[in-house]
Amino acid sequence: MAKARKTDLQTSHDAAKSVRNITMTKHYILQCLVRARTDVELVEAYKKLKKAPKASESGIRSRRAELVREGLVHPTGLEVKLPSGRYAKVWQVTK
Repeated sequence: MAKARKTDLQTSHDAAKSVRNITMTKHYILQCLVRARTDVELVEAYKKLKKAPKASESGIRSRRAELVREGLVHPTGLEVKLPSGRYAKVWQVTK
């Protein structure tokens, strides 16, 4: 199965080349994180994808954490203040 579409950004293709066996959920999370996002933004972006498998908010965050452990996603070093007043890390695909 192709990991990135011909129309995807180069960073998506680069990330796809480094992955041997990845779930569809992780595949779509990687696509969402080509642009740096917080987990809140990641969940919102993921839910807007029409072909992505259904996943709960906690499931999306868990898969993102797995991608961090696998070295495919990393924190940018930035933190942003959420409407709740809490701070959230910003994540993106590792290049």
